[in-house]
Amino acid sequence: MGKCSRIVNGVEHKLLTEMYDFIENSKPDSRNVDAIMQILDDNRSVVDYRGTKYVNEDQLKDIQLINNEAQKIGGQPFIDTEFFLELTATPVSPATKLYEININEEALRTVPEAKDQNSDGTFNTQYGKEKVIKTLSPKTEQQAAEQEEGPEIAASEETTKVYTTPERSSEALQKLALDAKVIIESELQEINRLPEAEREKKENRLKRLRAAVEKIDRVVDFNMFVTASKDNINNAIEEFNQLMAMPIELRSTPENMNRMYSIKQTIDSMDTILQLEQIALNEQALGKVKGVNQEAFDLLMENIDYTVKQSKRLDNQFQEEVIPMMAEVLVGYHNTAMDPKIQALIDNIETHKRTIGLDTNTSEYKDLIRRRDNGDLTAEQFRDLELKLNVNQLKNKQILGRDAMIKELREAHKDKSGFSYLFDPLIYSSDPAIQLFTKSVKEATFETNRMTLDYKYDLKEEYDLFSEGMSESDIAKLNDDLLEEVTMTQYDADGNPKEVKVLAFVSPIDKAKYEESKKQMYEAAGRKYNLPNWRDYKNGKQDSKYQSDIEIWNKDNKHRRDRIGYSKAVNDWHKENTEPVEGWQQQREKIKSQIASAERTKRAAIAAGRSDSAHMAEEQIKALREKLRKNLLDGQPRNEWVKPKESKYANSKYKQIQANPKKKRYYDFMLKSFQEGQKMVGVNRFQKEKWEDFSYILPSVRKVEYDRLKEQGGISATKDILAESFTIQDTDIEFGRYNAKTGELQKSVPVFYNNLVESKDVSKDIASSMYAFRHMTHNFQSKSKILGQVMLFREILQNRDTLLVNSSGVEMLSKVASDLGVKLPMKKDGESYNFKHVNEFIDTIMFGERQLKANFTLGGKTLSGTKIADSINAFTAINTLSFNFLQGANQSILDNMALVSEGAAGEFFSTADLAWAKSQYWSEGAGLSDVGKFAPDTKLGKALEMFDALTEFTDQEGNRLVGSKLRKAMQTGNFLIVQQAAEHEVAATRMLALMKNLEGKLKDKDGNVITKEDGSPANLYDMLLIDDKGKMSLDPRVANFNESDFINLIQGLSRRTNQTKGGFDRSTLQRRWYGKLAMLFRSWLLPGLRRRYGHGGFTGSTVHADEELGTVTQGMYISFYNMLRESFMGKTWPTSVYKTMSEMEQKNVKRTAVELGSLAAASVLVAALANLDDDEETWVSNFVMYQALRYQAEIKQWTPVYGYREAFRIAKSPTATARQIEKVFSLTDQIFFKEIPYLLGVPMDEKNIYYQRSTGRYKKGDRKIRKDVDDLMPIIRGIRKSQTPEEAAKYFLGLGS
Repeated sequence: MGKCSRIVNGVEHKLLTEMYDFIENSKPDSRNVDAIMQILDDNRSVVDYRGTKYVNEDQLKDIQLINNEAQKIGGQPFIDTEFFLELTATPVSPATKLYEININEEALRTVPEAKDQNSDGTFNTQYGKEKVIKTLSPKTEQQAAEQEEGPEIAASEETTKVYTTPERSSEALQKLALDAKVIIESELQEINRLPEAEREKKENRLKRLRAAVEKIDRVVDFNMFVTASKDNINNAIEEFNQLMAMPIELRSTPENMNRMYSIKQTIDSMDTILQLEQIALNEQALGKVKGVNQEAFDLLMENIDYTVKQSKRLDNQFQEEVIPMMAEVLVGYHNTAMDPKIQALIDNIETHKRTIGLDTNTSEYKDLIRRRDNGDLTAEQFRDLELKLNVNQLKNKQILGRDAMIKELREAHKDKSGFSYLFDPLIYSSDPAIQLFTKSVKEATFETNRMTLDYKYDLKEEYDLFSEGMSESDIAKLNDDLLEEVTMTQYDADGNPKEVKVLAFVSPIDKAKYEESKKQMYEAAGRKYNLPNWRDYKNGKQDSKYQSDIEIWNKDNKHRRDRIGYSKAVNDWHKENTEPVEGWQQQREKIKSQIASAERTKRAAIAAGRSDSAHMAEEQIKALREKLRKNLLDGQPRNEWVKPKESKYANSKYKQIQANPKKKRYYDFMLKSFQEGQKMVGVNRFQKEKWEDFSYILPSVRKVEYDRLKEQGGISATKDILAESFTIQDTDIEFGRYNAKTGELQKSVPVFYNNLVESKDVSKDIASSMYAFRHMTHNFQSKSKILGQVMLFREILQNRDTLLVNSSGVEMLSKVASDLGVKLPMKKDGESYNFKHVNEFIDTIMFGERQLKANFTLGGKTLSGTKIADSINAFTAINTLSFNFLQGANQSILDNMALVSEGAAGEFFSTADLAWAKSQYWSEGAGLSDVGKFAPDTKLGKALEMFDALTEFTDQEGNRLVGSKLRKAMQTGNFLIVQQAAEHEVAATRMLALMKNLEGKLKDKDGNVITKEDGSPANLYDMLLIDDKGKMSLDPRVANFNESDFINLIQGLSRRTNQTKGGFDRSTLQRRWYGKLAMLFRSWLLPGLRRRYGHGGFTGSTVHADEELGTVTQGMYISFYNMLRESFMGKTWPTSVYKTMSEMEQKNVKRTAVELGSLAAASVLVAALANLDDDEETWVSNFVMYQALRYQAEIKQWTPVYGYREAFRIAKSPTATARQIEKVFSLTDQIFFKEIPYLLGVPMDEKNIYYQRSTGRYKKGDRKIRKDVDDLMPIIRGIRKSQTPEEAAKYFLGLGS
């Protein structure tokens, strides 16, 4: 039986048609409920509510029609409905009734199979269908009269209203074709750059589409495009079915998640088909589809209809199945150490009948309050229900398997605040799915770092052997014998070539000599045989006169002899100057085999009536034959299959390298490293000669300032350095990569250092450049593996509903549903802050857009607001902190006191662990011997590197330099050596304390505790081994240690007790130029706030499940406050309350006690030192006074009421950069409005020029301009500030007044 259409009131009823096409063409006993429900869903005849299908009143008529049709053909009604509830989307919208739906499978099987005699008419095409519909349609008297008088008009032309014009319709058609071409070409360009293993499958799909949109003039010209899209969606369905046949564990591997993402991309690409459908209907309604076009149009519409339906069905299945797969991925990153800690809180609630972190901003809690206040609950009942609610809230924080995560991904959630979106790192999210997603991305970062570390020690070994006995003071001279300048051709948007001199590894071929010889040959042959030269024309190759002249030369018979002579001259030269590349015969045979295969495909496609596939095969054949034509002449290799003759063009520099064993070894290692990196990201991304398999062009890593000054001299270098500071450069890597055709950020892991950059701007430091390049390729490899799961998580989060809340954060309920006794939360429209945060995180970490561009034009020059902000921040940091021992000591005191409070709490390490760590750190010389080295030599330094305890490996490792100590010291970061020393000491002791805490906990595969040689239990530091190359690894005996969890713990605790460091956790605000300026020196603000006040303040969910730390947290001040509150309310001593508190709360009380105790000690010290007489004051006493005052201010700012002055000072103070700008203006004012007029004899009050009394380090009679200059002199300012701590202390003494 063929497909049967159901006509209702003269119009085809799509639902009935699909429903009975399935029923009548299937055996009764094979029919199933799921298939019927899918058809109802596809036709929007059911609604989804909380995962269950219902019908509303408007949809009931569809159900009636289905049941009536069943009876009409001899069956029974098989769909029952029953009133369910009434709800409304918003309080002001009309109510919509929902009905439960039930499909009776027995009744479904009574409907008979179809017979053609039951039909009212038959047809084979869309046009035939319309004729049948028209015949069956009821007609008015006027329509009948019109039909008698005139020719038959298609039903669609009678009834369709058109709101467009032929011109606008054609414009829309061409725009659609152009957009499709741009998108396809952009994707093909990117895919062509991928490693070969990833390229072929993605490439074939897009090549078909490109061939299909090659020439579009009419709507029917889209037929091939639609057919190709139809095949693509069918292939996607087949791929999807293959994935669904796998066990969930295998289905959710990174490779298969990438396959799922490709399926999603195919589904999303069907938007073009939907747009085409509307344009086609407009074209038909405008009468532009008639005569010979009709049959093609019918076919087009049938294929569109099929493709759209299949796409929608696949999308529905995809949305249903992708969530369990994502849940399987995420639960693999869950830190199981959290679960017993959450259970401990639950046990404490149930044992001691007290709440812990109860979220009072919920509708459930508000309902309890209402019921208690109304007298529906006694105080005891209220308390029991309150405790029960608290327990349920905590249970919801547990991730006890995939099902719990599926629920987490499907249910609507409260949104985070705009404040959290701008300021918090993503890992601070209260959403467990987002935390686990963040960890999954961080795991890829860890993988990058491990690969880079493996490479680092190989590189170090080779560099040390190469540089041994050689001066490293001039890095350019050191590498000069291995590098050469070559000229490469770059093409602009119009195809005009531009020659660029670039740095490259020395090639076996003297390319310059070869290219010059070839150029001379072409010029001579061109002149001799009258070939027009584009360089002689005003507009180059785009010049219309050139285009006309070259066409005449190529086609006119009068130039026939010229063409023959020119061709012979060129061929003769190539015979004399080139030789075949190795393996050219295999390439030739491979192409011939591909042609034969394509010809078979073409014949099969023609036989099957598939003109689109035949056309695609024909295009492939043409391209392959063209490749043969280009690379073969009279059967001999040419073009890509030949290379310059080594006998004529051997590179003397290359010969010298090969003759020197030391240089050869280093050169071979570097070239191999470079080629391996090119393979990782795709060789086609790099510009190379036609005969080369790999590029020799050095990675375009920008030259550092020291090298530029040394190589170019002061004036030229300064000019370039300023340009780099204020404008976008082609070597910048912080802005991601943008698509040249679409202008959009490329949603793929970026590849850097592969563009052509003038040699003067490229670093000649081969080792450092190769290290940066390989770090980038490792990042590409590890992040590309997880791209699918990352983008699918983004899709899930974008589609997940967000609860609508009131100003207090309580979710809002539908009033109508509430009146019916049903709690139905309302949903928030628009993008959630959760989604925005995740989206920006993905752009930053996955796609390399670490900073947002903010360009502006000034004086005809484009400047970068982002880079200007970076330059201001860099100067401010150096000027404020360089050699500022006062600030460095303060940083060390604050951070060490935070460690002491953690040790006292004993959650992650004890005070004994911390004491051991301090002793170990100083016994190893604090790792001082590692300073200035490319790779550390000490065990301590290697451990800091392996576990990224300084949280800088990902951002800074690729910037490491080799060379002389002076060259390394001149890196701007080294001016902050005091702060670096303080950070190094704290980070190292924190890491060592955590390692010591694992003593007696490390076990082998048999569960035995691992011991040292003396029989005592080993700690993690004891288990670290170093191989011959200097690389550190973990003793393989350890079986119960997760390196990633340990790094997460180190970095999470570092942030919690110190500040946010590193690009991974950088806030979204800091991607923006103004955020950079605002947040300089304030990266401690959010971690300090979260540590003391948690993630929910006093009224929200104060208990936070922290996947990074593997524990549950609460603001330590919140726990301390709760103890005091419960003590007051219960009229008992705080110590009694303390005993009933959970272990987590008790640790927080200890942390708070240490902090407040240290604040009290600082206050006592300040009081004692303030009573010293002037003649008793010394630099030491003033230094101690300053540190005590500053520590007091730093801690007081967090304390409610007591520290309000300091908190307000922080809140209202300008950014650190603003103060530097003020100092610049102050100096300018002093010079131009005071000093110069004074020197010129203008009457001036001397108090504007000279100090009238001694102030700090300035004496009476000193010129005031000295201070203005000193304040803007890095290093000098820090040293002088450190010499006068009493002056710095006056500021803090003023706060107390």
